[in-house]
Amino acid sequence: MSIDPKNPLKVLHNAVNSTILIRLKDGIEYTGRLKITDNYMNMIIEDAKEMIEGTVTAKFGEIFIRGNNILFIKPQAV
Repeated sequence: MSIDPKNPLKVLHNAVNSTILIRLKDGIEYTGRLKITDNYMNMIIEDAKEMIEGTVTAKFGEIFIRGNNILFIKPQAV
């Protein structure tokens, strides 16, 4: 299945149930399994780890991230 690189929402919707990396505008990163997302790139991440400068600072069962706080998203992160 090919993914249209011109449609980032499709890429994000196809990443549901996979591991992603998110960096917020303030530099904090989160990794975890993408549970759900919407057309505003708001998302719920399960088994999330919060990282500051590469060091895990917190773990959460589930977090909500607002799309307007996101700097970038890396789907299929390991």
